[in-house]
Amino acid sequence: MALPHSFSEPVQLLAFVLQKGPSWDPDLLNLLEKTWGRILHQGSLFLFDKTNYYESEMGQDLYRGVISFECFISPEAIVSEKKRSNQLELDFSLSQKRSVNIDVGYMDLDKVVLPSFKRGPFKLYAGDGIWLDMLLTYAKGHFKPTAWAFDDFVRNPYERDLLLVREKFKKTSH
Repeated sequence: MALPHSFSEPVQLLAFVLQKGPSWDPDLLNLLEKTWGRILHQGSLFLFDKTNYYESEMGQDLYRGVISFECFISPEAIVSEKKRSNQLELDFSLSQKRSVNIDVGYMDLDKVVLPSFKRGPFKLYAGDGIWLDMLLTYAKGHFKPTAWAFDDFVRNPYERDLLLVREKFKKTSH
């Protein structure tokens, strides 16, 4: 008996970008577009103040926002895109310290998934040292955080932007 061919629908490539200051860095936006193509949606930046995890490396006054790109990818391609985003962080670093954190991920019509090099009890192994973390699920017009989501995803200031990205994705992908 033959195994069925694998099939995956395209997903929307996203980047949750953590940077210094409340305005998007134009050099960073240019680098992101050179890497993944035209930015389809550039969300608002929100103060990232519930953890000091990045403070020793990136300093204070950190903000995070979400960006979507014109390109769609297959879900399994997120493994290589995670590696690409980590290289971009290094390319954009100053004096051996990151000045930006780029959490690339994807959205389909039901969820937002971020890959990670760190394993965890709720993460699924995707191969090549990458674990997948489903942080938000979509139902009844809202993105809901999973029980293990990071605090900023629990508060989810990104929801308005994610809903706009989802609507654009829904119109163009199906």
